[in-house]
Amino acid sequence: MTKPFSTLIDVARAAGKSVAQTSRALRGDPGVRPETREHIAKVAAQLGYRPNLAARSLVSSQSSIVGILIGDPNNPFHIELAQCIDRALLAAGFEPMTTLSLSEPGSATNEVERLLRLRAAGVILLANSLTAKAIDDIAQSLPCVYLGSLRVSHPQVTAITVDDKSGVRQAMEHLFALGHTRIAHLGGGAEASARERTKAYCEVMKEAGLEPNYLRGTHDAASGRCGVDMLFASEQPPTAILASNDLLALGILDRLRGMGLAVPEDVSVVGFDDIPHAGNSVFSLTTLRQDTQAQAQVAVQALQEIIDDTAKRTRRHVLPVELVTRQSSGPPKT
Repeated sequence: MTKPFSTLIDVARAAGKSVAQTSRALRGDPGVRPETREHIAKVAAQLGYRPNLAARSLVSSQSSIVGILIGDPNNPFHIELAQCIDRALLAAGFEPMTTLSLSEPGSATNEVERLLRLRAAGVILLANSLTAKAIDDIAQSLPCVYLGSLRVSHPQVTAITVDDKSGVRQAMEHLFALGHTRIAHLGGGAEASARERTKAYCEVMKEAGLEPNYLRGTHDAASGRCGVDMLFASEQPPTAILASNDLLALGILDRLRGMGLAVPEDVSVVGFDDIPHAGNSVFSLTTLRQDTQAQAQVAVQALQEIIDDTAKRTRRHVLPVELVTRQSSGPPKT
């Protein structure tokens, strides 16, 4: 039989204190003497007492729950970033609640409804391809932070992104310095970051007097394999490929090697994100590194500012990326 939960009344009775004093002691109220707080905390631990967050939210009209709505749970970078956000929320005293099913029709609306029923404190949207109307509806109901784009223009939403344009320029300058001119780009899907990276690639190529050569795809390995087949069906295939993210890049590497092409001797490959697999010896992928911990800290701080209604809060944050050179990039064959 499952052991029943100990209540605040159980702790107060065992400690020989009033319910009010016990409650104040467990909340860390400085008005309760330290020795009394220590005694009550020890009794609570012995009884296995845990605060009832649902009951607390009924009293305060708001819980400490914060929703994390992940746009693509199949992308390891999104999962890594969500883990950092989870840790940052816990450190700030929130209770994270992660959702992985946003690809289903109407799932975002349903999830927000669930958060509202739980009297959630807010929500963090992680690289979602939600419409402006959907984000507007969410922001009207809950304090909202969007990670992945600055294009979210709702005044109630704080938008956070990395400097995609600078990152692409770093990658392209690296490839130019190696001697590449036939540089192709495989783009991602509907994410705003993917569109920004493709736009930046085209700008840099045109500035260099070169014709852009890009394909639109999705942020997954299968799209990378398919893109290689299309690029190498041409008479002049590229000597380097810039991928919109690391999953695409891993698919590119897989297909190139399956075709008997050497990386980087025949083709150089550069990704974006620096997911954990990018650095292992099998892939050794040159890529743009995003600082997931910094993004998580900024997101949680921004959410707290919205909840606290801080007057001078910053509504737009752009964080830098860093080029990490590994063995997947090198000079083209002469």
